[in-house]
Amino acid sequence: MMCTTSYDGSDFHGFSRQPRLRTVQGEIERVLSVVFDCPIETIAASRTDAGVHARAQVFHFTLPHQRVAVEKLPYICSRQLPDDIVLEKAVVVDDGFDARRSVLWKTYRYTIALGPIQDVFIRRYALYEHQMLDVDAMQAAALHLMGEHDFTSFCTARAQQVSKVRTVHRIHFAYDHQARRLHIDITGNGFLHNMVRIIVGTLLNVGRGKLKSIDVLHILESRDRRTAGQTAPARGLTLWHIEYPCINLLLDDA
Repeated sequence: MMCTTSYDGSDFHGFSRQPRLRTVQGEIERVLSVVFDCPIETIAASRTDAGVHARAQVFHFTLPHQRVAVEKLPYICSRQLPDDIVLEKAVVVDDGFDARRSVLWKTYRYTIALGPIQDVFIRRYALYEHQMLDVDAMQAAALHLMGEHDFTSFCTARAQQVSKVRTVHRIHFAYDHQARRLHIDITGNGFLHNMVRIIVGTLLNVGRGKLKSIDVLHILESRDRRTAGQTAPARGLTLWHIEYPCINLLLDDA
């Protein structure tokens, strides 16, 4: 079975289950195990870090039996899940579907709140930046990151992936003038640990005038984490969308 969930990651130690820590996966598996009256283990598309949110996280698990109507599963789980997790959709898929390995691409959104005074109501979901940013320079810098590259400079030294080569398909900037919020959407075939947050932290240095746009190319080519910017705070990051082959058809059939 495939499920889509959204969550506020503020009070979680990330998605992946950890002993004695509150995690999204731990809460979901606890509830599903009660609903199906047997142990349930899930596999998710993305292991979001502590404090990172999700608008559309996808996971799958082996359906032990059909005693629970699939279309009613979100409503059944809503009565037992905590308020900061919502099970949006549930659909039966064939055995070949894998929430992690079947991904075509993912989009993460990073939100920056701009202005002289911080908006207290979005402090858990955006990075506050009191000074205006040179968004044109940030966009020019982002062009150097498009395509397939070795992103060693843009991942934590603790990253476990052997290959640091990833493909960034799109980096889109959208500024909401009324709300004074800058959204940076980054789409790729996969991301290294902290990759999106380090990219954002580096682009912020460009927007602040601390780096030139061309410096981002030199940082990329250096393959040295020390040359890139800071890791942007987790609170501004949201897993926004995950694309699968024929995913729309699967959801329409739910």
